[in-house]
Amino acid sequence: MLTVSKASLALLLVAAAAVSSDADNLRHESRQLAGTYSTTSQYASGMLALVNAQRSARGLSPLCMNTKLMAAAMRHSKDMAANNFMSHTGSDGSSMSSRISAAGYVWTRAAENVAAGQTNINSVMNSWMNSNGHRANILGDYTMFGTAYAYSSGSTYGHYWTQDFGKGSTERCSYEEAEYNETSTTNITESAEVSFEDLKEVTSALIPAESATVAPAYNATL
Repeated sequence: MLTVSKASLALLLVAAAAVSSDADNLRHESRQLAGTYSTTSQYASGMLALVNAQRSARGLSPLCMNTKLMAAAMRHSKDMAANNFMSHTGSDGSSMSSRISAAGYVWTRAAENVAAGQTNINSVMNSWMNSNGHRANILGDYTMFGTAYAYSSGSTYGHYWTQDFGKGSTERCSYEEAEYNETSTTNITESAEVSFEDLKEVTSALIPAESATVAPAYNATL
């Protein structure tokens, strides 16, 4: 399915799963990446607020932040940026569900939205909300949320976004929306290494002056 915006074209992917499955033991690696946002909280809290605003407008309960889902999302965004690809399948062959399980999240429902090329949270949320599959995940029957952003100047799209949604009877919120907004963070330099377990930091850099490279939108539902 192709979705074209007058302002720009954006590459999107959507995936969802309804039952849990065993995951491979996948290795977490560090990457050297530059980011538009200087700290994870700068985009994560804003993204959560935008997601919950959409849910609230439709009478749906808000989502809370879960660090396991954050880890799964961070792993995938960094992987896409570092290895210059756009897919729900990781460079190591991992699936959306296996990454979430490998992060330790025991889920009964899980879903993922992926996008590339958008330079800020408002742009990427507009793209997702204008796509039926992505909007269904944002408004879906989930209780917890994780999101991640990574940037690589040498990649095709530059900016890589992931949203992971989950629901599990044994899982708990790590932060409510207001609590996450108040969480202190530490800036790190562009050349610093960022580990997948470090959920409060992302490398800092300026947004390139030129327009981001973007591509036609499409959905791939799993």
